[in-house]
Amino acid sequence: MSAARDAGLTVVDLREATLRTVFHDIAAVVWFLRKVVWTVPGFTVDRYRRELHALHRRIRDDGPFVAHARRFLIEAHRA
Repeated sequence: MSAARDAGLTVVDLREATLRTVFHDIAAVVWFLRKVVWTVPGFTVDRYRRELHALHRRIRDDGPFVAHARRFLIEAHRA
C-alpha cells in the first residue's frame, strides 16, 4: 500500500485471494494457457511441447495437476 500512497493514490479497498485450479487433462491446461495469456507469456504448444508431454504423462500416471495462484484486487483513486 505504501507504493500506492507514494504514487499519490488513496486505497479504498484491498482484497487478496488464493485460487486453486485443478486440471484433469492436458487439453484443459492448453486451453487455460491460451486464454489466460499472462500466466505464461508467449505460450504456444510448439514452444512448450516437451513440457506439455511430460505434464500429460504426469496427469495420466498420478492424477490431476493442481495449480495455485495468488491474486490482488486494489481499488484506489487519486488523493
